[in-house]
Amino acid sequence: MKGLILAKLGGSSITDIEKPNVARHDVIKRLANEVKSASQNRKIILGHGSGSFGHVLAKKYRTHEGLINEDSLQGAALTQNVAAQLHRIVLDEFCNAGINALSFPPSSNAITKNRKITHWNMKPIKHALRNGFLPVTCGDVVLDSELGVTIASTEEAFSYLAKKLKPEKIILGGDTDGVFTANPKLVKDARLIEEINGSNIEAALSGAGESTKVDVTGGMRSKLEYAYNISKLYNIRCQIVNIDVPGRLRSAILDEKTLGTVIQA
Repeated sequence: MKGLILAKLGGSSITDIEKPNVARHDVIKRLANEVKSASQNRKIILGHGSGSFGHVLAKKYRTHEGLINEDSLQGAALTQNVAAQLHRIVLDEFCNAGINALSFPPSSNAITKNRKITHWNMKPIKHALRNGFLPVTCGDVVLDSELGVTIASTEEAFSYLAKKLKPEKIILGGDTDGVFTANPKLVKDARLIEEINGSNIEAALSGAGESTKVDVTGGMRSKLEYAYNISKLYNIRCQIVNIDVPGRLRSAILDEKTLGTVIQA
């Protein structure tokens, strides 16, 4: 879809990752204003992670593994409910900023098979975009035809949206400046990789690690694999930026030069 951008707000940025179910309202409010400032004449679908809301319960009940024991049904319901609480907070802040945001959580009608979305009705989202709304989706608990239930990450939701809607760009916002040669929070001399393509993807993947936080959907390595595969499949440019830094999300949406990693397979 011409001019369409998919933009993710990482859960580690919009929640206090050390405290269960604590949203960073000030950060969400700032990001809402950045999106509003940059969204003139642009079509945007926003997605956000669950951070300390969904991941804690999802890990406790192993919800991403499916209906594996007698506690799985309750675990899935509790996880979906707490993820919806954060989703409502994000929608509240965006509506308060004057953005006409509409909710499109995957749990409403998406179906997965072995954790991959196989069906999700795109007609309502397309209609919302045509009429000037900002669709908002999220990482969510979804029904799975093989596992019974699972977790669909924001990246998985974006994968399906990318396949069906062909956006021009995908922005993955988190709490690091991009992809580094090693984990910058553990290795002091780790260097930022500003551009990743076919010539350096293997080296970049070897340096990218798994999440050091509670995260059932993986860390930087899984996000890089996702971004590279999407770029390769659909010729979509992806960009990883640090949305904890004011102005970075706005610059990425406006396609201004900003610190981060661009993935173009």
